[in-house]
Amino acid sequence: MQSSNDLNHRGTSDNRNRIISVEDVFEVLTAPERRAVLYVLCRRQKPMAVEELSEDVASVQIGNARDTPERLITSLRHVHLPKLEQFSLVQYDCDSNSVEINRLPLRLKRYLRFTAEDELGVCSEDATA
Repeated sequence: MQSSNDLNHRGTSDNRNRIISVEDVFEVLTAPERRAVLYVLCRRQKPMAVEELSEDVASVQIGNARDTPERLITSLRHVHLPKLEQFSLVQYDCDSNSVEINRLPLRLKRYLRFTAEDELGVCSEDATA
């Protein structure tokens, strides 16, 4: 898996932002769907189809997010994956309908571990390994 000590540089362009502030971290993590996407993708080492991702996200069932995989596909494609891509946390390819995680900034990874412990009841290392 990718190192948590590096800031994400893969797949970035000049118009994308890296998470550098606590405010950015909270903007990303405020949506339970985005947290679930990050939990799922942190455990993967290769690209994942959006349909498969939506099924895995639906099974995580955190916060008030209780959508079906079919409903999640739309919100993932139009809201959550673009937001995660804006901060260069994922690479989302609409043409191939695939998504994969980029290296996460250490600051985000630290907060994500805390939320995973609270929401999933898993060891913090397991959620973001």
